Amino acid sequence: MPINDRSYSGKLFRPTPEIYLEEDGSFGIIATPWGNRAGAKKVIELMKDYIQSARQDMEATSPFQKLSAISPLANNLRVGIMLANDSLYREENKAEYTCGVELLVFAHTQGELAFGQVGAPNFFLARKHMPWIPLSVQIDLATELSRPPNILPPIPQNLVGLHTTTNMNIASFKTQPGDRLIFLSHSVVSHPLYTLPFQNATLEAVSATLSKQFPDLPFWLGTFDLSA
Repeated sequence: MPINDRSYSGKLFRPTPEIYLEEDGSFGIIATPWGNRAGAKKVIELMKDYIQSARQDMEATSPFQKLSAISPLANNLRVGIMLANDSLYREENKAEYTCGVELLVFAHTQGELAFGQVGAPNFFLARKHMPWIPLSVQIDLATELSRPPNILPPIPQNLVGLHTTTNMNIASFKTQPGDRLIFLSHSVVSHPLYTLPFQNATLEAVSATLSKQFPDLPFWLGTFDLSA
């Protein structure tokens, strides 16, 4: 099953992400380009190559230190992001900035969902008979610098490829049958979303809520139902 997604333009600009998802849903990448769009495609290829290599040889030596506090699956995502950041910085941005990428990668196996994130999208879990669970909420510069009621156009806070290091969020959690992942790139995370019941955690219902409350603000929204 693919990631179902929708973009809403509003009156401002927000780039649409490049998306990669393996056929069995075990690995996915959402890469949002700022600047040269080829940067997002390059990050996806680098992440794919590293994760495939790591799966084939779990004991392979990593060019970066692995963390004992997170799972092997989460460590692989972390190292993949660091490799992508290093490559994009050296090849595209060392002399001058040409592109940056907001990145969310996730891997799902044996009931564990691990994810790594730099910037958007915000990441939620919708589960039957539960309120929405915010797994990772990323604040962008538009949120930080706006003075309501005027809200600035989307401005990313953290990007892959701009510096020799990157500020990332890495975590994992245990999934349950029927869990749904919600991805949302939006400068304002609307609180009414948390009250939407599971059966309304759909593209149509969430889009209607966001476009009604913030009609001028662009967003990108994606949903994905995890397999057992």
